[in-house]
Amino acid sequence: MKNQIVVNLTTYRLYYFENNQLQKEYPIGIGRAATPTPPGVYQVLEKLVFAKPEQIDLDFGSRRMVLSSDKTCLHGSWNGPVEGEVSGGCIRMHNQDIEELFDKVQVGTIVSMVKD
Repeated sequence: MKNQIVVNLTTYRLYYFENNQLQKEYPIGIGRAATPTPPGVYQVLEKLVFAKPEQIDLDFGSRRMVLSSDKTCLHGSWNGPVEGEVSGGCIRMHNQDIEELFDKVQVGTIVSMVKD
């Protein structure tokens, strides 16, 4: 099965495709003006699972997918906010959304970040 993720940086939406068919759309947060999310085509390099910490210094939520970009990843959030220009450059998702997506995505999956 070939799957792909397309992130629209203009509409704050992530689209998950299997065999070129849209399966699901998710709301996302992207980088603020000072730390923008870089457009481009990347791959998922690593998938990480986190337990909820007692104190949160870096909020990666329950799941994180490390990308081949040195500036961004896909991750959840324990505290939000999630939609709009809210992150340090990463793609931020609701924990329940990244958990659902995480189980479907394999290492090597293509992630395209585009602007309209």
